[in-house]
Amino acid sequence: MNAPTGAGPGSAPTVTVLRTLLVPDLRAARILPLLGAGALATVVTVCPVLFSAHVQPDAAAVLLRIVTLLTVIGLSCLLDDPAARTTVVVPLSRGLRSGLRMAVGLLAFGLFWGASAVLVRLGVPAEARQSFPVGGLAMEGLTLAVGTLALALFGMRRSTLGTGSLVAAPALTLFVVAALFLPDGLELFPVPGDPGWSDATLRWAVLLVLALAGCAVQLRGERRTILPARQPPSPKPSAPGGVAARRPAGASRRTGR
Repeated sequence: MNAPTGAGPGSAPTVTVLRTLLVPDLRAARILPLLGAGALATVVTVCPVLFSAHVQPDAAAVLLRIVTLLTVIGLSCLLDDPAARTTVVVPLSRGLRSGLRMAVGLLAFGLFWGASAVLVRLGVPAEARQSFPVGGLAMEGLTLAVGTLALALFGMRRSTLGTGSLVAAPALTLFVVAALFLPDGLELFPVPGDPGWSDATLRWAVLLVLALAGCAVQLRGERRTILPARQPPSPKPSAPGGVAARRPAGASRRTGR
């Protein structure tokens, strides 16, 4: 049958390939740290609700930030692939495979974070729930998640082991610790109700744009690698006249002397 109009002879059904490779690639990904961290975050945030403990908005924001950091550290392991340097994926590049993992990881992170945020908000007294800044905290969590994935991509490109989490997790921890000591005009973790809350949210939005740009640049830098076709072995030369040269029968024998 002739190829349909507009489809070149070398074009591949990308959607079918994506569907075929997604499940095996996710099985090979280190998704257990993310699932474990997300489950632990949910258990921690459900405790105030179970014990009917009213948490003030300031303490609730700190609790949500702690479980967000825990979940993001689990997310940093998702891109680890020790076999990335020696594995050839055809017709998909490493960048597309990393992008698929990132999309699934961010989806899982969003589900865990959303559950944690709902539980934390339920632990806040009813009169203070309406003013609890879920939107600003969501901006913080999304920025940390995307920034960590950008650091993981950078670590994979620089590491011979293919473990970007060895770079992303420590860098994320250092960033959070350093952000706690920023002056008031540059603070990133204000308490709810602080006059500088909207300015801090704007700074997080700028950091999110930078993190997205870093991810995009690194994903585009991943080139497709295809192994050269294996050449068939060349035939052995034959003697003139089409008759293979033979070694004399007595040449390979050893005498008993």
